[in-house]
Amino acid sequence: MTLRARLAISFAAFAATAVLVVAITGHLTTARALRVEIDRTLNGYSERLENPDGAFLSGLCGIRDTGAEAHAGPIPELPGSRVQCIDSAGQRVVSATSGALPLSRIDRSAARSGGAPKFSTVSTEEGTYRVLTVAVPGGGAVQLARSLAEVDHALDALRVRSLLIGFFVIVAAAVFGWITAVFITRPLAELTSAAEQIAQTGDLTTPIGGRRDDEVGRLAIAFGVMISALSQSRREQQQLGQDAGHELRTPLTSLRANIDTLSRHPNLDPETRSRVVEDLDSEARELTALTEELLNLVTDQQDSEVAHTFDLAEVIERAVDRASRRSDHKYSLVAEPFLLEAREGRVLRAVGNLLENAAKFSPAGSVIEIRESGGVITVRDHGVGFTPSDISSVFRRFYRSDSARALPGSGLGLAIVAQVAAECGGAVSAQNAEDGGAIVTLALRDQPQSDVITRSGVEAE
Repeated sequence: MTLRARLAISFAAFAATAVLVVAITGHLTTARALRVEIDRTLNGYSERLENPDGAFLSGLCGIRDTGAEAHAGPIPELPGSRVQCIDSAGQRVVSATSGALPLSRIDRSAARSGGAPKFSTVSTEEGTYRVLTVAVPGGGAVQLARSLAEVDHALDALRVRSLLIGFFVIVAAAVFGWITAVFITRPLAELTSAAEQIAQTGDLTTPIGGRRDDEVGRLAIAFGVMISALSQSRREQQQLGQDAGHELRTPLTSLRANIDTLSRHPNLDPETRSRVVEDLDSEARELTALTEELLNLVTDQQDSEVAHTFDLAEVIERAVDRASRRSDHKYSLVAEPFLLEAREGRVLRAVGNLLENAAKFSPAGSVIEIRESGGVITVRDHGVGFTPSDISSVFRRFYRSDSARALPGSGLGLAIVAQVAAECGGAVSAQNAEDGGAIVTLALRDQPQSDVITRSGVEAE
């Protein structure tokens, strides 16, 4: 069943419930009001039985002389009424109008011993009556009755009207529900159509409709953002594949050429053979390093680590400790406590790449300076610095300057740094120091902290 049909049925069911409650309440209220009016009328006539001269009682019961029997007359000016008079013993009917009314134990008791007037509802062959039994002075009782035919007729008419009105209300509610459902679900239908088209064609540029300022509009916006993210991810994967293929082609070609040389010339002189083997080893190392960088890049992108808040200064200190064990450089660290919300492993890797890049281009035993303040990390080396073309390209994937082609590396280290900066809402930049060397800056998005953490500068050698 479609959502539109469910909404229409829901509207109709709600309307049917409301109509049923109103109809039942109206029927019960009307029936009660009509019976109360009949009881009020009968009670008004019963008060006239208290007349001291007994003329009204004699007229109702058809009694002119004491002990005489006659046919009881109807209540004056009260259509559909009946009167029945009971003797003082409560055993027999003295007179009745148009047939006798049923006598109950309470009616007989009222004739014998009196008491307050009592109402009852009785059924006869002529129909249903509302009966008021009134004890009279000196013994006996009079039953004043009025037919409920008019009440039943009025209630029957009310039921018919309620059914007709209820039917039209339910139909109108169903139609209104369908129209409302069409209006509500139209943007959902457009969104569904766009999703189906994307699923069938794989075209992530398909426009997403249904942009409104409500829940459906928010869903459409969120879906559009998701599609944009998927499109961006696809473009990055394609670019990564193209760049990786380009970078892998060179070492693989060199490896194949050197292997072909060894296979074609098994009797090479030792010096030439040694150079070929060294070249094979160099290319194999470069291929290994490139493969590891690619795996790390893909692994980092798919890492399920959850972002949390940590002290950036502590992460930088760990990266410096690790770098100092891997090289013969000296590291000068000055870092301020700073709370950052991000994936800690990714930030640690980015800082490690900055340090590795600085060590690669610094003379052996030189000092690499690391500064962090307010979430901005600067790493300075004392090497040859960047060329103008390097500054604009160092953060591209697989970019390697002319001076770095003889050095180990894949050209992905600073690209990963730029990627981490983008994930944290920050930025990266590169420049040359005035007195020589290169400066690389990584600015990360901050999370203000209330408590100040103090730590002196750290120097690792």
